[in-house]
Amino acid sequence: MRTLLPLLLLLLLSCARKPDVPILAYHSVGATADDYTVPEATFARQLDWIDQQGFHSTTLSRLRAVEHPIVLTFDDGKEDALRIVLPLLQKHGMRASFFIITAMVGQPGYLTWDGVRALDRAGMEIGSHTVDHERLPDASDERVRFELTESKRELEKQLGHPIDALAYPYNSVRPRIVEAAREAGYHVAVSGRVHGSADALNLARISVNGFTDLPRAAAGRFPPGR
Repeated sequence: MRTLLPLLLLLLLSCARKPDVPILAYHSVGATADDYTVPEATFARQLDWIDQQGFHSTTLSRLRAVEHPIVLTFDDGKEDALRIVLPLLQKHGMRASFFIITAMVGQPGYLTWDGVRALDRAGMEIGSHTVDHERLPDASDERVRFELTESKRELEKQLGHPIDALAYPYNSVRPRIVEAAREAGYHVAVSGRVHGSADALNLARISVNGFTDLPRAAAGRFPPGR
């Protein structure tokens, strides 16, 4: 048993390792700052800072296709993704990944399917944020399969191409959820700082809200762009 301890320690350390590519987790961009909303002017300054640091934005599915990559992700599928976020990204020549709660499409404050398709046509990555944004570790295996497979199926139906990326609701995930995501056909998935790792189906992200000082949050958390 004693000879196994070093191997077990190495395994634990490898599981705890974080991705070497910075992945930022946003929700909305709007007029005022709160726990889920970054003011538009602040977001514009953050994009300027990302440019100045020498990062090149990409999507999760193209993580290794550019030098000095950074990934901007947006959860929920709020309507400001098309109205505010997309024009600012395009101004900087940037791409991002948007995760859609499929049951909320067309509801007040959320994207319509035409809006989701517009993001897709603009070169943004569209991924699943499940059907109902249910906390998956609290759900039955059957419900987890439904949330993962049905959201993927609906997005593929609406967009006409495969959906590879997933964001776990509430950034909450467990090994059985990761395995369910793999079985559902996802190739890459993101959670948060607590549960995330360097595993392609459980990548750690840095949360950004209206009160985040991005340069300070980035210090020591991910490598510089150049």
